[in-house]
Amino acid sequence: MADWNQMSLMEVAESTLKQNKQPMSFLELFQAVCANKQISEDEKNEIISQVYADFITSAKFVYVGDDLWDLKSRQSIDLWDKDGAFYQEFPDFEEEVEEVEEEEEEFEDDLDVDEEDEEELEEEEEEEDIYEDDIDYDEFDEDEEDFIEDTDDIALEEEEDFDDDKYNEYMDDYEKMYDE
Repeated sequence: MADWNQMSLMEVAESTLKQNKQPMSFLELFQAVCANKQISEDEKNEIISQVYADFITSAKFVYVGDDLWDLKSRQSIDLWDKDGAFYQEFPDFEEEVEEVEEEEEEFEDDLDVDEEDEEELEEEEEEEDIYEDDIDYDEFDEDEEDFIEDTDDIALEEEEDFDDDKYNEYMDDYEKMYDE
């Protein structure tokens, strides 16, 4: 084999994947490359982000799912899909359907109202009716009328403060700016 120290990190990664003959995770591959190039732990920490950026942008490697990477030359064209649609993992919907069915059954059980509950509901409704009869709605109507009168006064004051001539002058100046 060629001298590892004479090769770039990407060339060492490519050789390592060729020797391994199966996909590897990036971290496993990075550890193997660093071991082959005899890179210290401090140097590893300094270069890992740049190596990762170079690795994922390289045209030689392809993501094959499950956090594994392989040589593009060993994979079928289907795996070269740039948007990653080939690797979408869909959740198991059967479990969700079972959970929803169980929740529906529990909800239906909660909806079953016996005669005692019906009597309690009727009593509560009667109490609410009595309470509503005690409320004097005329008090609220007077307050509302006062509020409406106040807003009309405010609207008139605002209209009096508005000056059409000043507005037109501003708009003329604005138009002149864009004509120049």
